[in-house]
Amino acid sequence: MTHDPDRVTQPLMRLPSGEFGPVGWDEALDDIAARLSAIIDRYGPDAVASYQGNPPAYATEGMTGFRMFLSALGVDKIYGAGSQDTNARFVANHALYGSPLTLDVPDVNNADFMLIFGANPLVSNGSLMFTPRVRHQLDAIAERGAVVVVDPRRSETAARYDHLSIRPNTDCWLLLAMLKVIVTEELEATEFLAAHTTGWPELKRFLNTVSLEDAAERTGIATEEIAGLARRFATTPRAVCYGRVGICRGPHATLTNFLLSALNMVAGTFGHAGGSTFATPVLAGSDRATTGGYDEARTRIGDFPSVTQFLASAMMPADMLEPGEGRVRALLSLGGNALLAAPGGEKLREALEQLELSVSFDLYVNEAGSYADYVLPGLTFYERADLPMVPLMSMVQPFLQYTDPVIEPVGEARSEFDTFCEILDRMGLKMPTGTPAEAQAQAEGGQMRPLAVLDQAIRQGPAGEAGWSIDALRDHPHGAMLDIPIPYGSLAKIGHEDGRVHLWSDLIAPEFDRLVSAPDDGNGFKLVTRRDIRSHNGWLHNVDRLIRSQHPRLHVHPDDARDQGLSEGDTARLSNRFGAVDVIVEINEDVRPGLLAYPHCFGHKEGRWDNANAAGGANINILLGHGEDVVEAISGTTIMDGIAVELTPLPNSAGVEEIA
Repeated sequence: MTHDPDRVTQPLMRLPSGEFGPVGWDEALDDIAARLSAIIDRYGPDAVASYQGNPPAYATEGMTGFRMFLSALGVDKIYGAGSQDTNARFVANHALYGSPLTLDVPDVNNADFMLIFGANPLVSNGSLMFTPRVRHQLDAIAERGAVVVVDPRRSETAARYDHLSIRPNTDCWLLLAMLKVIVTEELEATEFLAAHTTGWPELKRFLNTVSLEDAAERTGIATEEIAGLARRFATTPRAVCYGRVGICRGPHATLTNFLLSALNMVAGTFGHAGGSTFATPVLAGSDRATTGGYDEARTRIGDFPSVTQFLASAMMPADMLEPGEGRVRALLSLGGNALLAAPGGEKLREALEQLELSVSFDLYVNEAGSYADYVLPGLTFYERADLPMVPLMSMVQPFLQYTDPVIEPVGEARSEFDTFCEILDRMGLKMPTGTPAEAQAQAEGGQMRPLAVLDQAIRQGPAGEAGWSIDALRDHPHGAMLDIPIPYGSLAKIGHEDGRVHLWSDLIAPEFDRLVSAPDDGNGFKLVTRRDIRSHNGWLHNVDRLIRSQHPRLHVHPDDARDQGLSEGDTARLSNRFGAVDVIVEINEDVRPGLLAYPHCFGHKEGRWDNANAAGGANINILLGHGEDVVEAISGTTIMDGIAVELTPLPNSAGVEEIA
C-alpha cells in the first residue's frame, strides 16, 4: 500500500473535465478554508457534514484529530461506518449500563463454554473482543468444553467448532427462548439479579409470554436443542456469550444485542473468571463510565438519534438533497468510501454530484472520492507513529503496542492531523483542548498532538502505575501484555445513577412490542454479507497480494441452485424494490437453504485504483435502499443482513457481473 503506484501522494484537485490533477498544498488548503468559511458563514455549520470510514479506527491521530477538527468547525453531522457496524451494540450498552462505550467482554482465556452469535473471530480476529491469538484461545475453550457458533452460514469459525444453523434475523427469538428455559427451570442467578440489576421482574414477565414452540418455528431450531443449549449455558460455571456484526444489522439489532448481554447476566456468567466482564482499565479515567454518547444529535430527515456521535448513514442522501434549513452543502470524508460501504445507491451518487464542496482525506481516489473537489493524502502505517487506541475499550487482558515511523512520508503525503490544523489556522480557528496540558501548549503557540495526550492518559492511569508509557513501549516493539488485575465483578463502569444493570427501561421496552408485532417476512431468499480474512472491507482492495485471491461470488445452497436451474459459474440477478445487481454463482453448502451470501464492498468501477477495479463483483448495497424505512429507529442502524431478494438466472451470460 505504501508504495502502490495508485496511492495518492500529492494533493489532487478535480478539474473541469472530471479528472484529477496535482495541486500545491497551500493552494488547496487556502481554497478549502475559504470555501468552508463561506458555506458556514452563509448557512451555518449544519450545512457541513462528515463521513468517517473504518480505516481511521487504526490511525489514532487521524481519527482523534478529525473529531477535534469537526468540533472546532461546529459540525455535529457525523455520518460513517457506525450505522453499518456497531451502533446497535452501543445502544444496547446505553440501555443496559447507561453508557454506550461500556462493553461486557468475554474472558476467552478462562472460559470453558463459549456461545457465539453472528461473529466470525477466525476472520475478524476478534471484533470488540481484542485479544492476541484468538484462534488458539478458542481452540483451548473447545478442548476444555465447547465453542458453539450460532449463524445462518457455516462461517470459518462455525466450521472449526460446533455450528448451530439459524434462520437469519431470528437470533432474538433464540435468546428469548433460552432465557425462558432458564427461568422455567429456575436456573437464573437470583442473588446477582437482586443485588445488581433492576427491571428483572419486568423482563421475567415478558419471558412468561414466550413460547418455545413458536421460537423453534421462527428460528428453525428444535425445542429440545434450544432447551439443551440453555441448560448447558446456565449450568457451566465458566460460560460466556458473545456476538458481533451478524446480529448488529438486522431489523431488531439493538434488542438482540441487549438480550445477549442479558443472557450473561441472568445465567450468572457475568463478573467472574471465564464469563463476561467489563474491559480492564488501562488509561486514566477508564475505570468509570463515560457520560453521554446517545441521542446528542438528530438527523434532519427522519429524526434518528446519534450513537457515539454517528448519525444514520441511510439518511445522508436526503440530508444533501432535500431543501430546507440545515441542508448539507459540504462534505468532509476521512478514510471512507460511502458509495460502496453505505446505503443510498443512485440517490447517494446524485447527492455527491451536487455538493458545493467535497474534500476526501484518503490514501486513494476511491469511488466516493471520485466526486470530491480535493483528495488530500495522509500517511500509511510505515510513515506515522501510532498506538492503537480503539481496542482498549474491549480488552479483558490488555496489551499495548507503539510504533515510531519506519520511513519518511512518500511524496508530499502528510499527517491528517497537521492538515486539519492548517485548515483551521487559515479559518482563524484552533483545535479544541480537553486537558490543561493541551490548553497550555496552545497558549504558548504550540499544539499538543493526540499521541502525546494519549501518552499522558497512559502514564496517569493503571498502565502508568505498572510503569508503562510510550517511551517504555519503544523497548517492546512487538507490544507488551499489561500485568493489570482483571476487574471481575466491578460495576464501576455503569453510568446509571443507581449503579445497576437495567434489564428493562422505557428505551428498550418498545423494542419488545415491535418484535412481537412484526409480520413474518416470508420464506423467500434472504441475503447476508460475508468477507474473507484477506479482504478488510474495501480499503485494501488495491493491494495485489490480497485482492488477487478474491473472487466475489454469490454462495447458493445446492438445493436452491437446483430449484432455480443454476450451475456453478452461472450469472444470476439479485433484485428487490430498490434495485438489481448481477452476480456469479458459487454452489456452496455452507449456507442454509433459502440463504444467499455475498462479500460486501465490491463493484469498484469509478475509483482511480486499477487492482480494485479489476477485482469484479457487484455493489450489493444497491439492494439496501435508503431513507426511513430501511433503518432501525432506536439506533439508526441500516438493515443490511437478512434482506429479502429475488434470485433470477440470466441465460447465456455466464461470468458477467454488472450493476443493473
